[in-house]
Amino acid sequence: MSFSREIQERINRFSKEQSQNYLQDAEMTYMEKFRKKSGQTKRKIDKQLSKFKGRSDQGREAQDDMILYMSDYMNDLMSQGLTEQEAFEKASKELKFASNSEQSEDLNERFQQYYENRDPADYEAIGLFYGGFLFLGLGIGGLTGFLTGGGYEAFFDRGWIDTAIGAGVGIIIGIGLGQITNAIIALKKK
Repeated sequence: MSFSREIQERINRFSKEQSQNYLQDAEMTYMEKFRKKSGQTKRKIDKQLSKFKGRSDQGREAQDDMILYMSDYMNDLMSQGLTEQEAFEKASKELKFASNSEQSEDLNERFQQYYENRDPADYEAIGLFYGGFLFLGLGIGGLTGFLTGGGYEAFFDRGWIDTAIGAGVGIIIGIGLGQITNAIIALKKK
């Protein structure tokens, strides 16, 4: 069921605001564990986290998850006879961070589980795989293009085009291999 434009905008604003509260609360448990492992000070971590939080994919994912959760809950309320406006008011009251409702506790638990299952080493490994495959693809693709384009003698004539095309294809292959590795790591974590 779709909502009126006004209600959808209100859902989006509410979800953006509240998802940050849920994320911040869930991050505290995660960050306490991370601090113990890394030995970094709270101030450094909080400073980095505040930059990361507002513009990260994670923040957008949390907001999108909250929008879906709230929309589903509102649809359930509307199927029980509440109007769209009444459903929004009840859902926003019960889903507001720290409202002590069953729905708020469910959301808080979901965010906590997300952070408990998150390991910084996985993200580092994924980044290293991406970088490694990218450079490997670039090197092999560029070399293949250089050699098939006629080598050194033909490079300045028109061989540079083959080298550039080979390098581009190599980059694409490297990114693809990085994505496959990312998927494998993510599936192993489930």
